[in-house]
Amino acid sequence: MANIEYIKNAVHELLSNNKRGHDDRHVLRVYKRAMKICDEIPMADRELVAVAALLHDCDDYKLFGEESERLQINTRRILAGSGFSAEFCDKCIDIIQHMGYSKRLRGIQPTCTEGEIVSDADMCDASGLICVTRAMECRAGIPFFDPDCLPTDDMTAESYRQDFQSPVIHHFFQKVLRLRDLALTEPGRKCLEDKHKTIVHFLETYFKEVDAPQVWFDLLNKYK
Repeated sequence: MANIEYIKNAVHELLSNNKRGHDDRHVLRVYKRAMKICDEIPMADRELVAVAALLHDCDDYKLFGEESERLQINTRRILAGSGFSAEFCDKCIDIIQHMGYSKRLRGIQPTCTEGEIVSDADMCDASGLICVTRAMECRAGIPFFDPDCLPTDDMTAESYRQDFQSPVIHHFFQKVLRLRDLALTEPGRKCLEDKHKTIVHFLETYFKEVDAPQVWFDLLNKYK
């Protein structure tokens, strides 16, 4: 994987100053998780998984806008200097364009084993206690919990993309608690199941400590 260090350095340069939960530390956690999943799925192309994992947020619409996501501007620029073949780069871009929570809400998901691995690794980093700090970074200055701001059951891709001014706890119900059911690999399912239990315990404890209305306990019980 001689070109992996080049990719890592390029991603660090692009994302290291991001303060919205999508910095290069997140990317490296996704990369390491994807490599662990690969250990259990030996038929996967490890190099393709590694590169897609490292590049998966380089054109995230929340950071760079809709056009950058559609055209994969930063990803294509980095790949152009990486030395990988055109076929390899096309596969990498295809993986990235088929992953993400808002895309899953539209029925779009990875079409290859390598994409399934990267998608699961990314979702694992959006659950568990790490999601608490990441969500707070994304919602700096927004209340952590508003007992009157109840989540909805009819989340769509469009409403999710507009839902970045809601409290952190609201976000847990609109996305985080739903990730367990979106795993595409068996190792990913196990990871998401463990992290799901952690976030359920966290929320239950938090609601008790703040004396939250019973409706919040009732909502949480649906995800146990």
